[in-house]
Amino acid sequence: MTDAEIKYMRQWLEKAEHDLIAAQLIIEVQPIILDVACFHCQQVVEKYLKAFLIWEKQDFPKTHNLDILLKKCLDINNSFETVDLSNLEDFAVRGRYPHDFISPSIEEARYFYEIALTVKALVRKEIGIM
Repeated sequence: MTDAEIKYMRQWLEKAEHDLIAAQLIIEVQPIILDVACFHCQQVVEKYLKAFLIWEKQDFPKTHNLDILLKKCLDINNSFETVDLSNLEDFAVRGRYPHDFISPSIEEARYFYEIALTVKALVRKEIGIM
């Protein structure tokens, strides 16, 4: 990878970490807005998957669709078979607006947070950042 590509990938990782911190803080401190915590968990997964694809020099569409991104990662590396996204994708767009309001439980939010941590660990392992 070129220095510019590494820098670009690291920017995705940094933004993913910011989303992870936001999700954790919301779950721990302000659980009344769990839909927002779940949105940030979705963003963590999306950004980590995109960082992996950048590492692998693979193009990806401009999308929030985790299934598409996960499939592209799976086409490259079967380690991603262990990832179960559940219905986390619902929080990318659908859960962001009043007409499709989603109200997750604290257990669901914690589950989605664990998914985010799992994807983070997997991607960091695969790209050699522990």
